[in-house]
Amino acid sequence: MNYIKKSVFTGVIFLHAIIASPCQGAEFEEQQIDALVAKAQSGLNVPGIALAVIKGDKVIHAKGYGVQSIINKKPIDQNSLFQIGSITKSFLTAALAMLVDENKIKWDDKVIDYLPQFQMYDPWVTREFTIRDLVTHRSGLPLGAGDLLQWPDAKSSPDEIIAALRHLKPESSFRSSYAYNNLMYVVAEEVIRVITGIPWDQYAEKVILKPLNMRGCVAHSDRIVASSERAIPHMEVDGELKTAFFKEGDLIHCSIEGMAQWAKLHLLKGKLPNGRTLISQKQHQEMWQPVTLQKVSYMAKTYSQTHFQAYGLGWRLMDFHGHLHVSHGGAVQGMTSHIAFLPEKNIAVVALTNQWSRAAQGLTATILESYVTDNPTDYIDLYIDGRNRYKSKQIPKQATAELQKSKNDAPTLPLENYTGRYHDDWYGDVFVDIQNNTLTIKFSRSKALNGTLEHIQGNRFVAKWKDRTLNADAYVNFEVNFKGKVKGFKMKAVSRSTDFSYNFHDLNLIKRTD
Repeated sequence: MNYIKKSVFTGVIFLHAIIASPCQGAEFEEQQIDALVAKAQSGLNVPGIALAVIKGDKVIHAKGYGVQSIINKKPIDQNSLFQIGSITKSFLTAALAMLVDENKIKWDDKVIDYLPQFQMYDPWVTREFTIRDLVTHRSGLPLGAGDLLQWPDAKSSPDEIIAALRHLKPESSFRSSYAYNNLMYVVAEEVIRVITGIPWDQYAEKVILKPLNMRGCVAHSDRIVASSERAIPHMEVDGELKTAFFKEGDLIHCSIEGMAQWAKLHLLKGKLPNGRTLISQKQHQEMWQPVTLQKVSYMAKTYSQTHFQAYGLGWRLMDFHGHLHVSHGGAVQGMTSHIAFLPEKNIAVVALTNQWSRAAQGLTATILESYVTDNPTDYIDLYIDGRNRYKSKQIPKQATAELQKSKNDAPTLPLENYTGRYHDDWYGDVFVDIQNNTLTIKFSRSKALNGTLEHIQGNRFVAKWKDRTLNADAYVNFEVNFKGKVKGFKMKAVSRSTDFSYNFHDLNLIKRTD
């Protein structure tokens, strides 16, 4: 499973928006939404956006903007397919909730009762780990632990991912703090497979996508029909927009029309428009209950008058100008998405984009705020300012400066001494070789993590990936023993803006001689 993400982006935010008191609000009209989307596209360099506003059981706005790709120039419409990234988590918890309704599982059942091979670093944690723990980011593991098993294009089987968990060391005590983790959702998928007898993505299509009539939407990239209009992912490279590769696998792929149906289900508290119950109201409420508390973010505290933030069962929860706000974001290579609700106002907004930016989150926040205040914050303006300020601070980048400073310095050892197969217990193998008198690095599970090692000084290098859309260059520090032989290396991302799923820092790569 390839759950990525996330609505976490690094940037510098500067204050200039109006902070208003809660009131009835002045709901955005279509022309205002169109203008806001146009500003997001131009200011955040987003080629295509699909957006829907849903009130109760009615879709009051659903529209495509821009193009599927800067190459094909085909327009985005209501049926254009986007990868929704970690919004998929909410589909998985909905599937679990339906199994709870059927008395096939309980949220606090032990994981080892369904998957005896499941094992964490600590035996006590292994015994106590529940299904609820799988989906609430309180495992004790550090942020993004093990994500390189899936990211950016890595392919690892569920069995391989479960086997890796026992090697990942915790950063905090079990259930004591929040740290986003994607691998636990892979384990939750396996619980569904064991109970239902079919892979989770097929189960989701059978019990969720089909009953909701989410036409064209699929839970695995292998089942996208050839005739589908598919939005193409994009990334910025040195300020220039480039197309990027697709993140294939069992993520939900859906249109804005289909996602509007998903939003309606939750505004109707688990019921279909025809009145049939898909998820009981009891289990729907359970999914939207806080489980793991989070630190209130600066932006939420400053602009949304937020006092608490928490993670429920596949959903983020907070107070938003005195109202409950339920949401989730998703990000994969070159695509971001966001879905957000104000249940007490019976309103939801969904935004899908084909660029790695904060546009989707800014659109949902600005539009929702118009329902609770007459002077909504323009989050798109904030993100444009943050983007521009952050870009100015990135030149020159640290790695570039260091490379220039030490360009005449030679490695401590002959290049041949650094080559070989290096192994990490949870990840597997990474290979260092020589091509054209240059060191190269290749990750065994990923085609994208393939590049050169540029020397800085001593035994320190920078891994520069051939695919420049990754934004994930990493320091490589080789360790030498007392005999002067390389015994391994460790890594760390160069840029603070590199996505946390590039968890290079968790690797402990040891040189193998067998």
